[in-house]
Amino acid sequence: FGALLRVVFRYGLTDVLREEVAGYATSLAYRQSPHDAMALLLDSWIVAMQGLIRPPECHVLTAPLQRLRDELPDWVCIPPSASPLPPQVEAMMGRLVVGDRAGAEAVMRGRLAAGVPPWDVVPELILAAMAEIGSRWERNELTIYQEHLATETVIRLLAGWPSAVTGDPPLHRLALVSCVPDDHIQLVPLALAVYLELRGWNAMSLGYGLPADQIAAAAEAFRPDAVFLSLAMVARLPGALETVERLARLSPRPVILVGGRGARQARVWLQSAGAEVPTSFDDGHQRALTMGGPHA
Repeated sequence: FGALLRVVFRYGLTDVLREEVAGYATSLAYRQSPHDAMALLLDSWIVAMQGLIRPPECHVLTAPLQRLRDELPDWVCIPPSASPLPPQVEAMMGRLVVGDRAGAEAVMRGRLAAGVPPWDVVPELILAAMAEIGSRWERNELTIYQEHLATETVIRLLAGWPSAVTGDPPLHRLALVSCVPDDHIQLVPLALAVYLELRGWNAMSLGYGLPADQIAAAAEAFRPDAVFLSLAMVARLPGALETVERLARLSPRPVILVGGRGARQARVWLQSAGAEVPTSFDDGHQRALTMGGPHA
């Protein structure tokens, strides 16, 4: 929460603060501690800022938090039940939470038989199921071990999927994929690398945990046509911007794309630094091809 506040105040993203606090409050509401826990979190930051920063600056900084604190009862209402999932996503999720890799792969092959391209199975089925698993954990309907078991099962599935199906012909283009610094949502770069490989790219995934200078060093060494970065949490925006700025100084300069929920929330800042912010895997793929021009 502290990292989030630093980004919100530094980059003027107070509209993001409301959205993020709503997420905290909803998660706490499902754990029978909605009002007191959220109130304590907000109060502690308000008191700390007022104690460390002199007026009038402290009043300016705490005003958004105080407004949220005053409206707290409105934030802790449990939202209505979500719309029913597509049956194939529900089936996939059921296999993942029990670690049934073979059953999950059977669901994936069922989508192929229904005419879904193998690359679209990745976002439509795998990532959709994992997103629902995350939502059900937030709603306290799934345990942490079930989420971990699902994640490990998906990693195994993704590792074998490109060799198990036939993708598009080679594009003779290189993509470098990575989380931004300090962003640890490991499935996204892996899933994106698999998706791009099936669309004809030579895709290299750096995973997560690398600092900006190492991501840029890899790009300088391999000279990719495009670098795809994942920013799931807007609190990691400073590292994302540093990475984009380092990549933008390379010659030749790759196409730089940053996707994810955090990227959408900070779109203006990322675009001003020189990055594209795609809305989906397919959008990123198409933008990278269009902006990259003919491959040398």
